[in-house]
Amino acid sequence: MIIPQITPPFLLNWGFSTRLDDLTELPPVRLSQVHGCKVVSSLDEVQEADGLWTTKPCTRIGVRVADCVPILLAGFARGKPWVATLHAGWRGAVAGIFRNGIELFKAQGGDLASLAWSFGPCIQPCHFEVGTEVIEAARIDSAWHDALVSMGSFGSSEKPHLDLHGLLRAQGLSMGLNPANEGSVPLCTVCQSDLLWSYRRGDRTERQWGWIEIG
Repeated sequence: MIIPQITPPFLLNWGFSTRLDDLTELPPVRLSQVHGCKVVSSLDEVQEADGLWTTKPCTRIGVRVADCVPILLAGFARGKPWVATLHAGWRGAVAGIFRNGIELFKAQGGDLASLAWSFGPCIQPCHFEVGTEVIEAARIDSAWHDALVSMGSFGSSEKPHLDLHGLLRAQGLSMGLNPANEGSVPLCTVCQSDLLWSYRRGDRTERQWGWIEIG
């Protein structure tokens, strides 16, 4: 298990699973993830969404990923512990999944100064080769800056590489998140074949989790 690199604002359990971890410690599947930006709170049935939040103690929630970014959030909303977990590929990032999670926290009376946030292992810029249409879609975001794209070569081709962590971080900072409260883990799912699953590397069914639980 990989733990976010920051002290949480209240007692909780959280982390990013690896291919080496005990599956019995993972949350139940509560989301049918569709690379969108919907964030829900119901725990009673599996829903089509890419984010889940709760204020219930001892209730483990999570998202499954194999190259996308698992996002964990923890803060006080009207004095009560509030947590969320989000699934962000490039489509979800561009559609606003992280912004929606932050807005939900604010709508619940959340104090942005208290919000701890962490991005888990994902495909990093070293391997995230994308088409120009992906970069053009990301450029529309108001938080975009040109350092989020670089050029890289695979064989004889040279295509843009996108920094997903960087795009999400830029969005969060633009909405008022405190950079001192970030505890992200910048591991690459493609590079770490001994530790992490990667869809782009060929893992079609296995997934790791980003999960969180109020203690």
